[in-house]
Amino acid sequence: MIARLGLAALAVPIALAAAAGSARADAPAAAPPPSTEPAPAAVEAGDANLAPNADRHGLTFSGALGGGMMVGFGIQDSVGRGGSVSLRLGRVASPHTVLTIELAVTAALHKQGTNDAIATNSDTNLLAGAQYYVNPSLWLRFGGGIGVYQGRQVTLSTNQTGDLTLAGPAVLGGLGVDLLRFKWAVLGIEFSTSAMINGDGVLVATGANVGLAFD
Repeated sequence: MIARLGLAALAVPIALAAAAGSARADAPAAAPPPSTEPAPAAVEAGDANLAPNADRHGLTFSGALGGGMMVGFGIQDSVGRGGSVSLRLGRVASPHTVLTIELAVTAALHKQGTNDAIATNSDTNLLAGAQYYVNPSLWLRFGGGIGVYQGRQVTLSTNQTGDLTLAGPAVLGGLGVDLLRFKWAVLGIEFSTSAMINGDGVLVATGANVGLAFD
């Protein structure tokens, strides 16, 4: 009788231990800790913010044509209206900045007198600078270099007409708006003002152009 009671007493803890082991085996595995790596969708969404600027890469080229006006301070017979041309070669330096080399020309029609033929005065600037995109459509432009003015001038002492050439350091500032994109070509409008300092005074030229950029 005592032996049977002893066997029963030993059977109870053995059964409890077996039940506990079975419960542990059936319990689901613990969930792994959350990953600190950003989800691919989040990375793609962040990169999407750069999509408008990512269209610009490598070398760029742009040309703009429109109307311009020239005013010379201290330079005789240097006021007039005419055409304006800008040619720029660029290299994309960052998603917002393009380094540029620019040839900007403003031509002003000038007439010495009522019966005189119309003469053309020109302001030509060769500049190095940058074009900075404030947002995907609006950009600012800056440059510095050398300018050359060529025009017709009347010598007051002799009342004779002759050619005048002036050269000096030049700076330019402008802004533009990109309106339409066709794959790798962008149509926009731009405005600029340049100033060239020379031995006679200061020559200021402004332009309002329609441009086409290739990037």
